[in-house]
Amino acid sequence: MNDLTNPNDAINLATNRYQITLNCLDNPKIKLSAQQVLEILAARDELQRALKDEQSIPPDLLSQIYDLDAKLKGKADKINRAIALAEYRESLPEPPQDWWWQLDSKNANLLLKGLAVLTWTGSLGLLANIASRFLSGGVGVVGAAAIFFPSFLTMLQARSELTEAGQQRFENTLVQLGVPHQYREPIKFLTLLMLFGFLLGFWFLIPTISEIYNQQGLRSAKNGSLGTAQENYQRAIALDPDNVSAHYNLGNLYEDLQEFDKAKTEYLIAVQGNVPEAYNNLGRLFIQQKKYPEAVSLIQQGLLLAGKTEGPTEVKYNLFKNLGWARFEQNRDLEAWQALQVATGIAKNPEIAPYIANPGSSYCLLAQVLDRQKKPAIAEWKKCNELGSTLNPDEDTWLNLSYQKLQEVKP
Repeated sequence: MNDLTNPNDAINLATNRYQITLNCLDNPKIKLSAQQVLEILAARDELQRALKDEQSIPPDLLSQIYDLDAKLKGKADKINRAIALAEYRESLPEPPQDWWWQLDSKNANLLLKGLAVLTWTGSLGLLANIASRFLSGGVGVVGAAAIFFPSFLTMLQARSELTEAGQQRFENTLVQLGVPHQYREPIKFLTLLMLFGFLLGFWFLIPTISEIYNQQGLRSAKNGSLGTAQENYQRAIALDPDNVSAHYNLGNLYEDLQEFDKAKTEYLIAVQGNVPEAYNNLGRLFIQQKKYPEAVSLIQQGLLLAGKTEGPTEVKYNLFKNLGWARFEQNRDLEAWQALQVATGIAKNPEIAPYIANPGSSYCLLAQVLDRQKKPAIAEWKKCNELGSTLNPDEDTWLNLSYQKLQEVKP
C-alpha cells in the first residue's frame, strides 16, 4: 500500500479513510451492518470529490485506489446481504449514478447479461426453425411474409444489441427519454425478451398456419387445381409434419394421380395419427395389390377407431364395404355378406346417402357374393348399375359385369 506522507493532502486523506472503512470486509465470520456499508459508500463519495478536484494523480496512488475499488466490487454479494441499496438510493435527494451505489444493479446486470445470452440463443434457434419450415415447403407469398417479418425484427434487435453503433443509439435514446442508469440494462433485456416472446408465439402458431394451407389444398382439389392442391398440402406438412390430415389429403391426391407408392407413404403416416379414413384407403390399396390379410387387419383397426369416435358415418360405410370386398376375395362369403349388408344399410339412409361418393360399390360387391352362392341377386345388380360410375376405377369392371348379368335375365 502507498505510504501517506502528507496527511494534509485531501486525496490521500480520502484514500486512507476509504481503505480503513473497507477493513470490515476482510473477516468473513463477522456480519456486515448497514451502517458499515454506508460508511464505505460515504468514504468512496468523499474520495470521488477529492479526485475531481485533483489536477494530477500520482500513478502509485491511482494504482492503490484501483485495488481498493476492486476489493469493494469483489464484496458486492456481502454488501447486498447487509443492505438494500435501492431503498437508500431512493432516500437521497438525487439518485446517485456512481457504480459503488449500484452494486446491486451490477449483480443484476450480470444476471441479465447471462439471461440475454440464453434469450438470444433461443431467439435465433426459433428463427432458424421457423425459416427452415417455410423454406422447405416452398416459400409462396404467405411464406415470404412469415420469414421476412420475424427476420426483420430480429435484425433490428441484433443491430441495437450486437453492434457498437446500435448500442450507442439505443443508449442515447434511453438517455433522451430520461431513463435512470440502473434501469437501462433491464429495459434492454426487456426488448430482447419481447422479441423472443414474439418468435415463440409465432412458432406456436405454425400448426394453425399449417392447417390453413391444408384447407386451401382441399379447396384447390375440389376446384380441380390438383397442382396447387399438392403444393398447399406439401407446405402444410413442411410446417407441421404432425398434421396427419394433410398427410391423408396428400395421399388421397396421389392416389387420384395414380401415384400409389407415394399415396401409400402418406397413408401410413396418417394411420399413425389414427385417421380412420387412412386405414380405409390404405386397406383398399392392399386389396388392389391382393394383400388381403393386411387389408383386413387395417380395415378392422379402422372400424375399431371409428367406433370410438363420432366421425362421419360415410367413413364407416367405406370401411364395411372394403371389409366385405377383402373377405369376398378371400372366398369368405358369409363374412363378406355380413359386412356388405351393413354397408348397403348405411347407403340406404337418406340422411347419409348424399355424402357417400360410391354407393354403388357395396351393391356391386354384394351382388357378386350372392351370385357366387347361387342366390338371387337381380335387385343388387340393378342397384349396382343404377348407382355405379365408370369414373370410379373399382366400379368400372363391376358395372360391365352387372350389365351382363342383367342382360341374361331379360326375356
